Amino acid sequence: MSEKVIEEKKTSSIKRILESRLFHQVMPIIFLIILTLIFGAMTKGRFLNAVNLKIIFEQALIVGTVSTGATFIFASGNTNLAMGATTVLTATLAGMVYNATNSFLIMFIAAILIGVFIMVISALISTALNVKVMFVTIVMMTLLASIQQSILGGSTVSVPQTLVAALQSSKFMYTAFIVYFLICVVLFHFTEIGRSLKFIGTNNECAKQTGISKSKYLLIAFAIAGVGCGVGALIVIARAASVNTQTLPKLNMDCMLALVLGGMSIFGGSRSFVYSGIVGALTVCVLNQGLTMIGIPINLIQAIRGIIFLILIATSQTRPKGLPAPEG
Repeated sequence: MSEKVIEEKKTSSIKRILESRLFHQVMPIIFLIILTLIFGAMTKGRFLNAVNLKIIFEQALIVGTVSTGATFIFASGNTNLAMGATTVLTATLAGMVYNATNSFLIMFIAAILIGVFIMVISALISTALNVKVMFVTIVMMTLLASIQQSILGGSTVSVPQTLVAALQSSKFMYTAFIVYFLICVVLFHFTEIGRSLKFIGTNNECAKQTGISKSKYLLIAFAIAGVGCGVGALIVIARAASVNTQTLPKLNMDCMLALVLGGMSIFGGSRSFVYSGIVGALTVCVLNQGLTMIGIPINLIQAIRGIIFLILIATSQTRPKGLPAPEG
């Protein structure tokens, strides 16, 4: 066998590995572990102490919750740029509801309903006007930020510390995320909802010809993501006790970066995994905290994040081939 043939076989084998579903499932986790160990070595172990890891995990809960919901939208081949603005406005309104009613239950219900309402409105505008989701959510991002500014001005919405203490002692943040995540796992990987969204992302025209309604499943995807924004808003309140116009200004960018770092294809489709949100969120928070601890200036950190995002987008420009395989 000639050297050329051997070389071609090696290249073909490597290409198959790089394009395999298993590679895209495992690599984000391996990258997260490697990144954590690198920062641990660079900080002489300080990065790996229990207190620092707890801070990182709590930071990742908000990004991970919102990103988990966004997975459903990304799977369909669409991009929502208003996830962060939706979450922060929902947290603002939910805090106001609690202060008006003094009821956690009413605040909880309000947060979920507000998040779903905002997201469903975005989906309806996109489908009714036949405008790409990305363009609609760009407008929504600006509109929601303006609404929050109008409501708050320079003030802050705060909830009583007694509520925050109760939520933290009851591990509400962890429970809320775990329950939402498990529901999303079932919906995404074991029901027609996830399969149809991945089918749409893989080949929209083919999905249409087989009778799958893009409008219907896009509306469902946005509703599920809206629940994630509501849960994320409650975690914001439980963690910070207050919300203002400067709360989580980079949340939307963090969610976008989390999804691509978590292994999601920008085209959605068969290479979509619901755990991409939390794996990517942990990676984003590890990156932020690690760069800060080794003394990188905040402006440079943003530049590094931007470069990583562009590299990941550039390297995932090939649309995944093949229809989503049955799971379970």
